[in-house]
Amino acid sequence: MFHLFGRAYALLAPRRGFLLALCALACFACALFVSRLVVREDISTMFPDDSGRIASDFALLRLAPFAQRLTITVSHAGANPTQAAETLATALRRESVFTRVLTGPPSNISLTFLTKLLPLAPALLTEQDTKTLYALTDPEHVQTALEQNRRDLLSPGAVALKKVIRQDPLGIRNIVLPKLAAPSRLADVRIENGHFVSRDGNHALILVDTDIPMTDSLGAAKVMSSYEKAVAALPEGAQAMLVGGHRHTHVNAQAIKDDLKIILPSAFILLALIFLLFMRNRQSLYVFLVPVCVVGVAGTATALVYGSISGIVLGFGAVLLGISVDYALHVYFALQNSSADENHNPAHTLTQISPAITFGALTSCTALAALLVSDIPGIRQLAVFSLFGIIASFFMSLLILPHFITATKGRLTNTTQHNTHKSFGVAPLITLWVVVLSAGIWFGQHTRINGDLRAMSFTPTEVQAEEDATRTIWGSMRDLALIFVRARTFDDALEKNDRVWSFLQTHNATSPIISLAPLLPAMQTQLQNISRWKAFWQVNGQSAFTRLETEQKALGFSRSAFSPFAEFISASPETISSESLHELGIQEFVDVLAMRDGDDFLVLTLLPDTMKNAALLSDYTERELGAQFVSGSRFRELLGGAMRIDVLRFSGSALAGVVLLNAILFRNPRKTLLALLPIGMGVTTVLAVMYSFGQALNLFHIVSLPLIIGLGADYGIFMVCRSEQSAHHQTARAVLFSGLTTLCGFGVLVLARHPALHSIGITVLTGVGTAMITALWIVPALNGDRR
Repeated sequence: MFHLFGRAYALLAPRRGFLLALCALACFACALFVSRLVVREDISTMFPDDSGRIASDFALLRLAPFAQRLTITVSHAGANPTQAAETLATALRRESVFTRVLTGPPSNISLTFLTKLLPLAPALLTEQDTKTLYALTDPEHVQTALEQNRRDLLSPGAVALKKVIRQDPLGIRNIVLPKLAAPSRLADVRIENGHFVSRDGNHALILVDTDIPMTDSLGAAKVMSSYEKAVAALPEGAQAMLVGGHRHTHVNAQAIKDDLKIILPSAFILLALIFLLFMRNRQSLYVFLVPVCVVGVAGTATALVYGSISGIVLGFGAVLLGISVDYALHVYFALQNSSADENHNPAHTLTQISPAITFGALTSCTALAALLVSDIPGIRQLAVFSLFGIIASFFMSLLILPHFITATKGRLTNTTQHNTHKSFGVAPLITLWVVVLSAGIWFGQHTRINGDLRAMSFTPTEVQAEEDATRTIWGSMRDLALIFVRARTFDDALEKNDRVWSFLQTHNATSPIISLAPLLPAMQTQLQNISRWKAFWQVNGQSAFTRLETEQKALGFSRSAFSPFAEFISASPETISSESLHELGIQEFVDVLAMRDGDDFLVLTLLPDTMKNAALLSDYTERELGAQFVSGSRFRELLGGAMRIDVLRFSGSALAGVVLLNAILFRNPRKTLLALLPIGMGVTTVLAVMYSFGQALNLFHIVSLPLIIGLGADYGIFMVCRSEQSAHHQTARAVLFSGLTTLCGFGVLVLARHPALHSIGITVLTGVGTAMITALWIVPALNGDRR
């Protein structure tokens, strides 16, 4: 079948001009398409999209109260920060991307709020609250309470207090008021003139909501642009600090774009320098054009498949430049040194070198195809991009490039020299291979894997500083674990939420616990509470009213002073709904802790992300409660475990495919092991270096391993195959140049600021560099090849 490439050369040779024009037109079209690509950076593409726990946890983490919320801290030296905060809030409300801007609690919470809150007491009366109710109706407390009421009515502001005291002389409202704290502990703030203010009074807080997902890079850019526009309205001397996921997304997307502006041109320049300094041949320009065209083809094909392209994947184009030129270099050096002899014409040369190039391309494709089984969309996109690039490079190198390369006048002398070195046997090779693999396995088992999202993102110093300052001022509002319950109806979700609250209270979970359960229990719980309320007053009502009448007469209160209280006790208790809380002006609590997800209702509880709380919420407990516990620490642990499995799956699949292809090509155990040696050395070196420097593998280190396997296999195949050829085609020189061009591509990634691109660069630079050295010096020595 390899004669097909020789025959294709003969068929296309008379049509060289047409072929050149067609290629130029295709490359121009691809370049034009790529220049208009929409580059998106959605961090969600770096997490599994299957139905597994990690994907489910990440989807829920995105629904957390502060996931979509921007936290803005305003300060104004020498002035009141609340005035500056109000100015900024007004400017923010003018921006269409912001759906809600809060500078403080709802304005209608006042003394009248207490009179509206009291009727809700029966539906919120827990068994523990019944004990408090007994204490409130105790004769001693009744006397003390009325004496305090008398003093309050004689003080300034008595008019405002009169209605509250008449309706609730015993202070039953004090049973309900603490329940407001359970869903409201979202920041370490105090309220001053209706504004959120820090404890020291030097900072004001603004909470801003938007419908734009924080993972959308284009949307995040709009959010940040609107914010910068609003900040310009701040008075002189005032400052604002913003913390939020949208800012992280924006700075990461911007960092990748800035890196691409450096990486892609630098890769082109380095490749051009290699060709100019070492090849010095006008025909080498055609070789240089192959990777240029390949990146355009790969970008176009990937965008057609996915509709857009990731900036990280596009950054990988610099790497692809170095990889895709490998096959073109082998064709170039082979044809440059072919003679005009009938047995060594270009068609014959192509037939002779095509097996090594074909199997080299197949091994690279096999290694990278292993990434297609990933549950992570971004990695699948990277695999598709790479596969299209390698396939395009393969066909361009064997079908198009040969028509623009002619043999040099002075052909090198025949290099099929007599081999005076005795070849190594199979046993030493197997021993060496086992040692290398054992070392790789040992280092792999002892190398840490970091599943922390922050290890894969770029955080500028100023952003980190502002996050630290915000945490110091307001406390940690984001480092919380979440417990989600899901149901088809809102009341069913509230019922599950009640069970979660009761479980956490019973097992003394680490506080503070932020929950809707104390303020808005399920209807069944409310009816039980109301029944408990009625039972108490049926038994204790008469005696309580007798004590009240006695004390009010002794203290000089009118006979009808507390008639509203009697009416309240005798009235039929009302249940609570989210509408009830809305009328009270505290709908914010419901909006933060309850939401819709498709046709389902979600209610969540927030609590500190501690080991104790994580231990309480085991898988069994979650099933019993019908809840799902989600936390940053557990998510990182799960992601790290999944990445470890991916290492085995990616690397195992890639290695198995490469070994199989090498076995088919060589049909000789000794040569197969020789060809695989660069892979073992490359991967082992990466793991050893990471372990030695105490570095943990992140997702992009892991993604790079199949690439090392594919490239290492290419180099091994080329160096073993050269001993099979009847003429020397400067294979070692081609491998050296291939390695150098690949290292140039990876070298520029090392300079990237973004950790994802940098991780790919440092990993493959180390692995491919080692694989290249092994292929050029160790493989020939073991093979007894002196050339």
